[in-house]
Amino acid sequence: MKAKCSFHDLSLVLLIAILFSFGCSRSAEAPLVYEDGLQRSTPEEQGVPSETIASFFRAVEEKGYDVHGLMMIRHGKVIVEHWWAPYAPEYQHAMYSATKTFTAVAVGFAVQEGLLDIEDKVTSFFPELLPETISPQLADLTVKHLLTMSVGHASTRYTGSGLSQVKSFLAGEFAHDPGTSFAYNITASHMLSHIISKVTGITIHEYLKPRLLDPLGIKDVIWEMDNDGYNMGNGGSHMKTSDMAKMGLFLLNKGKWDGKQLLDPAWIEAATTPHIFQHPEWTREQLENAKDDGAQGYGYQIWMGRKNSYRAIGGQNQLIMVIPEYDFILVCHSSIGDEAGFNSLIYDMLPSMSDKKLQADKSFDLKAEISGYEIKRPFTGVSTSKVTTSTRRYQMNDNQSGIRNLLFRFDASGNCYLTFVTAGAIHNIPFGLDTWLHGMTDRTLSVARTVYPNAMGVTPVQTAGICTWTAENQLSAYYLSMFNPGSDETFRFTFDGDDLKMEIIVPAPRRMGPPDMQQPEPGNIILSGTRIRD
Repeated sequence: MKAKCSFHDLSLVLLIAILFSFGCSRSAEAPLVYEDGLQRSTPEEQGVPSETIASFFRAVEEKGYDVHGLMMIRHGKVIVEHWWAPYAPEYQHAMYSATKTFTAVAVGFAVQEGLLDIEDKVTSFFPELLPETISPQLADLTVKHLLTMSVGHASTRYTGSGLSQVKSFLAGEFAHDPGTSFAYNITASHMLSHIISKVTGITIHEYLKPRLLDPLGIKDVIWEMDNDGYNMGNGGSHMKTSDMAKMGLFLLNKGKWDGKQLLDPAWIEAATTPHIFQHPEWTREQLENAKDDGAQGYGYQIWMGRKNSYRAIGGQNQLIMVIPEYDFILVCHSSIGDEAGFNSLIYDMLPSMSDKKLQADKSFDLKAEISGYEIKRPFTGVSTSKVTTSTRRYQMNDNQSGIRNLLFRFDASGNCYLTFVTAGAIHNIPFGLDTWLHGMTDRTLSVARTVYPNAMGVTPVQTAGICTWTAENQLSAYYLSMFNPGSDETFRFTFDGDDLKMEIIVPAPRRMGPPDMQQPEPGNIILSGTRIRD
């Protein structure tokens, strides 16, 4: 939604003003380089009308797309960027399956260094984990089949984690010969991570760091692991939006960065070329008239798209879209289910792009136009009352949530610092009064929805919390994980004298079955407690 300019936006404007004042003596032709190492320009300088971008943002708002951070790059320069508060450029965000493209690049480096070949048999890497009987299909399975999601298994579900999952994968039954049928298989991607570790002796994260991440200035990457300590090759990485932009430029420039060829351009060319199609029976006309990108083909852990585009894509639309013919890249972190609709908005911008510089409309301020967009707030209105400079402690009655005590600390501005005391830990979560307040926590969600807890080096996580007094004696509080979209909790606290009623609002489940099928009604978790008075 669109709101008034936030403190972050004002700080950004001030920073830009300071940078401009210090940069007055530099040449007008010298590009301005930000701390992330990316060059900036204006849309018109790179042949894109500012009004086209503003229309895109308005369409995103009108369709209710939950975007968290977005950057557009034309001719190698960032022409627009925005983060929907409370998200901001300095925070890592889940990449989910967009991680797979980084996994494929790691395979490319290993091939370049002679450590493996894409025609190597998968069985050669795991002799100790093979089933007693090796089918002809398993014997024929290659690294390339893993890269192109053309394994051929009858089912893409496998038990276990780590090496036990590798063993389960190798024992999978085949429905098709490898290389003949596309089936999205996330464990095939994770097998590549295990193979990289087999041939290098280190994790895929350690392997990519000096070859890709460090040269591109991609720092502070958090990468989840399976139960045996292998980085998840199919997801689990967490990066900044600017890191996605760098990966997009790396792909568009065919493995070259800052004038240096890091990865063989032939690998990038092969990776971004369709090797298999989701619907091989479709005609060229059907592909060109498709309303989504799901059937345009698949490369090496990269999806092909309309307009001769290609993209890294993760759950809830973590997107790196590259459109070479327009020398254009769009990256975003988000929580969007309508991938096809969002992509169509991107394609709608292309006809207005020019290879020549455009005359800017001085009466139109793009930054001002988009500065007020933020995510939809969980509560409407503002607080009807306010508690300041106060501490309240409660002894909770026995409950399955394991919460023994709750502490509320209200500062002079009315912000609430909530502390959960359990048998084994103390968890703190800050909530801003009618505004977002950032913090960190290692609390596990009471009700997991789309993200499962992973203890392999990913806690504590960055949070943003907001609270509102929805009645004189009722405080509603909500926090989200900046780390994983879909990880959030809503609380409602009702104060009645010394008694406390706490409700953990259960999120609505995803609809299952046909539209007319009756859905189970979620029930809130209700706890009670009594105030502790000294």
